[in-house]
Amino acid sequence: MKKLLSPFLVFALCIFNSCTNNASTMNDEVAKTLTPSYDVYVAGKENNKASYWKNTLKTELTNGEDITPLEIIVQSNNVYVTGTKGPTPTSLKPIHFFWKNGTRYEIKQYLHLPNTGLSDITAFTVYEGNVYFAGYVENPNAVNPLEKYELCYWKNDSKNILYKSQYIPSAEGIAAANSVTGTEVYVSAMVPDNNQNVSRGYFKNTTFNAIPAANYVFNFAKNNNGIQLLYQKNSKFYSKNVNTNLETLIGDYSNTLPFYGKITTDTGTNDLYTTYYNQGTTYYKNTNTVTPGFSSLPYIQDIFALNNNVYMIKYNSPNTTYTGKVYVNGVEAQTITSTQNSSQNFTGTFNAVYVVEN
Repeated sequence: MKKLLSPFLVFALCIFNSCTNNASTMNDEVAKTLTPSYDVYVAGKENNKASYWKNTLKTELTNGEDITPLEIIVQSNNVYVTGTKGPTPTSLKPIHFFWKNGTRYEIKQYLHLPNTGLSDITAFTVYEGNVYFAGYVENPNAVNPLEKYELCYWKNDSKNILYKSQYIPSAEGIAAANSVTGTEVYVSAMVPDNNQNVSRGYFKNTTFNAIPAANYVFNFAKNNNGIQLLYQKNSKFYSKNVNTNLETLIGDYSNTLPFYGKITTDTGTNDLYTTYYNQGTTYYKNTNTVTPGFSSLPYIQDIFALNNNVYMIKYNSPNTTYTGKVYVNGVEAQTITSTQNSSQNFTGTFNAVYVVEN
């Protein structure tokens, strides 16, 4: 069951907060400004159907039954949503489908992947109207068994091989940006050599750049200062500006598992926001720890920031019930509740948020 607050009321409440709180404190519950108009997109599911909401108005995605959305991106009035049928032996959140403006594409068919053999597509972005994916695919006809698995990225449906091994590599994030030489593509990855030695780092086009001592690499965030890669080493979050090679210590990584991390940026202010991707109760704004105190829901599912305004999905799932809420500068804007179905999956969730300034 989903409850909605009118966007106008949310806007008014946020303006009220900005006038009645001390904006100088390290507290992103306070709205700095909401003078421009914004469209808030939330990807999730309701009644076990993949959907997205624009300013609380729902659009059900075509053939979205039993599919969980992973990410939503909006560019040039085009809405892109990725979705998964669930974990595979080699990925927690593989991409099985994506939608552009409601039209569904099956990943294996779209990327011309073999019908046999293993594959996991695990990274996605959109740049200048082109869709980019990254992941690995098994070559069932590999002549050399040492080159059985291929780490690749795809621009639209055009395949580019980054690395080959007899062991399975993986991709976590992908970004694209223009330079004086053309469009550069960045892929964060784990690459095993044929002696099972593992390196973690990122590809710039087809050149691999290892990050020594990294335990895990995550996604990229792009702003006016460059492209930032999030990674974890020595139980700390770090970011690396892949344009300048500047490494920045963000703060402690306190989760017992190494693979929960996400970085995003406020393109209006260049501030960086780091979360544990659906596992954490706090987040980092640049290098400062922020503990949201505006909600009794403990976990942060996703966060987005624009022009010093913070949009957040928080949730809790005790026993067999789920409650998720969207907050704008600490003010509740949208809520959804659900229970588990026969497959022990929650039938309604909020999973990702994206915001566009009008």
